This record gives sequence, structure tokens and C-alpha cells, in this order.
Amino acid sequence: MAAQPRPVSWVPGVRHLELMEDTASRVHEVGISQGITTAFRFHGASIDRERVLLEGRERMWVAIAEDAILLVPSEQAVPGERLRLTVPFQDGALPGSAVFALVVHPAVAERQVEVYRKRRSAESLGTELKEKDAQLQQCREKVELLRAELKHPEGLTGLLATGQLDKKGVPVRNLLKAITERPGVPLRVQTATSFRSVGRVAVELWLDGFEDAAPWVAEGVVLRGKAGEELKGLTVWQEVSMDSPKRVHVVVEAEATEKEARGPFTLKLWDEGGQGTITLGNVMFP
Repeated sequence: MAAQPRPVSWVPGVRHLELMEDTASRVHEVGISQGITTAFRFHGASIDRERVLLEGRERMWVAIAEDAILLVPSEQAVPGERLRLTVPFQDGALPGSAVFALVVHPAVAERQVEVYRKRRSAESLGTELKEKDAQLQQCREKVELLRAELKHPEGLTGLLATGQLDKKGVPVRNLLKAITERPGVPLRVQTATSFRSVGRVAVELWLDGFEDAAPWVAEGVVLRGKAGEELKGLTVWQEVSMDSPKRVHVVVEAEATEKEARGPFTLKLWDEGGQGTITLGNVMFP
């Protein structure tokens, strides 16, 4: 099982940044991704719109207002690429600008970045504290869930013991004819099957690589609906056959009720560093 790689400074929810005079030269890393909107909002400063500098601007949709910047990278943005964004301010006070390193990720991005040029209000600090408390609670719940799972048996007995198997069993759906494939690595989808149990869904893939292809190992995954919603609790497991190292067996699993599992979904898998990305569209569950 592999964890999803994030841009260095990526955090869930709203990102809060403070600009101080003694750290005016600091470059703040922000994760961006193809087709996902990242919004910067500036507090206590007006943007000098004519002097904003953005590397790779021709590969993005960009809108600049007096106190905000919206950007959406196109498919031409390359995962792993670092693009410099310099935002000057109008009033001449220090710091006179903010500098960001936009790190292109194949699937995840920071949606909202709140930038404070002056001392933040108690209300703003309180909001961030509540967000962090919510994140901490989610982590605690996940730890408790993992502890509970360790106490349960495996196999069908485990499914029954955890209430994931009802009288309907595990419905199965063949995806091979329906999915749209956009591989970023030399791998071909040979079989694609989706499964649904009570509260969980899974996609099983068998992938074949070209003979001269380097080994590909799944490092992260995202399963996103047509409205941009993402399924939670994602895990990715991979097995590489010793007899045929170019044949890859991957299983992606997520938490989802029957209502939440209504697609279609787009499945993205990427390797370490995000250079080799596999994108499968029109993924449906039984």
C-alpha cells in the first residue's frame, strides 16, 4: 500500500500564509494541478496587476483582481514542474511583494490560499484553529478505524465481521469497454473491473507494459467525480509478477456509500515524483 505524494507545503483545506518584513524574500510552495482551480486571496494589500509575473502563463487560465488571483493549469502543465509567481503590491510598504513556487502535481492541488500582509484578526486565527482541530479529529478517527480493523479477521470472515458484506454479496462490473484511457506511461489496460460492498468500492486493473518500458510502481491515487468531488479513504495496492515483471496488478479502494459511488469517476494513478501518470475516465461502480 502506498501513500499519496503531496507538494511539499500542501495541506488539506484552506492554506493560511503570513507575509512578514523579515521574511520578505521567502518563496512559498503551493501545489497546483491540471484542470483544478487554485485561488489566492490577499488581505491587507492591493495587487499591482500590471506587474504580476507568472512563469508558464501561456499554459494556464489566469484571472487577476485587486485582491485575488485565480489560476487553472491546462494539460500542457508538466507534473513536477516549478513555476514562479511574483505578486507585487501597490502601496510601497514592506514586504513589497509575495513570491510563490507553483509545483505542478498530476492530480492534487491546493484549492484556496489566504495570504495576510498584516497581522491577522482573532477571527481568522480562530477559524484556522477550528480547521486544524477538525483535521486532528479526522486523524484520530482514522487511527481508531485502523486499530479496529487489526482486531478483525481477514477474508470473507473479515467482511462479515465488519459489516461490509450483506445479502447482495459484492456486485461486480466490467469496465474495459466503457473506460476512456489516457496513459502517461507505456502501459496498456488489459482488464478493468469495479466492485462495491457496503460502504466501500474498489477498482481492479491488470496492466501490461511494453517490453522496453522501465518498471512502473503506483505511488498515489485520486478518484474524482464529474463535479470535482473526491472519494475518501483511498488506498492503492500493487503486485508485480515475478514471472512477467511488465504485467502489473493494481487495486484501488475507497470509502463510499451507494449514493456517493454513482459516477462517472476519473481515476488517476501516478508513480514517484508524478512523472508517469495513468488517467482512466468513465469509471462506474455496480
